[in-house]
Amino acid sequence: MPELDPVLLTSPSVRCGTTLLQRLLCSARNTLVYGEEVGKDLDLQLQVLAARETVYMRSRQALTERLAHVLAGDRDEWLVDLMPDLDRYLAALRQGALAGLASCREHAHSVGRSVWGIKYPGWPPHLLELLHQAVPRTRVVYVVRDLGDTARSAKAWLGLSTESAVEAFCAQWLAHVAFMRQWAGQHAVLWLRHEDLLASPGPTLATLRDFLPVGEMDLRVLERRVNRDGGLAETWLAPQPYLAPAPLTAREQACVDATMAASGLN
Repeated sequence: MPELDPVLLTSPSVRCGTTLLQRLLCSARNTLVYGEEVGKDLDLQLQVLAARETVYMRSRQALTERLAHVLAGDRDEWLVDLMPDLDRYLAALRQGALAGLASCREHAHSVGRSVWGIKYPGWPPHLLELLHQAVPRTRVVYVVRDLGDTARSAKAWLGLSTESAVEAFCAQWLAHVAFMRQWAGQHAVLWLRHEDLLASPGPTLATLRDFLPVGEMDLRVLERRVNRDGGLAETWLAPQPYLAPAPLTAREQACVDATMAASGLN
């Protein structure tokens, strides 16, 4: 299987503008960025793979010796955990874990989209590590948005009904930003400010094209705000594709201000 080279479009949390950038990227004739269901599947497969690798590597010597004894004719072994050659078996598990991602690449190439990837906002640090270990050619576009706007949108979209819930959201946002500051220095990561994309789309997208070989994008995408499915899937929730942000309390705003100051992104 050729080496995978996806783009991961992610952010410190949801509501940072990854959907807008996904729509822009998909407007280019050579680019296709799949949605969060693919990300969820990959998330699950990577975690299962990491767990099973840990189990087998801890028991590697015992499992290898047991197989050797059985192949040599010793049938008095405890065979409940008899395993095949571990290197081949783990390689097969890795290939299986990445089969969905490989399918995305094959589909994108089949429709003429040479640049391909997935959008999954708020991808946590441990999963970024697992993804890089499994797919080292992954390129990350990290979308960061002012936390005040992010929190107001998240409060409405996620139904954050208490001040403590908003504070927990801010804490997680800060932890992800702090991790990415260190991680980005050693990996292929492009930081992209949502506000820059809206205020100066030309220069911002030129920087993006320096990072990825993306074709010309349709800037009319920026004229329409979409943050939910306005079709049949959510008719019972809202007939329109946009949900307005919710106001923050004084305590929530103070938390946002303190978190932004701590992040260094002001």
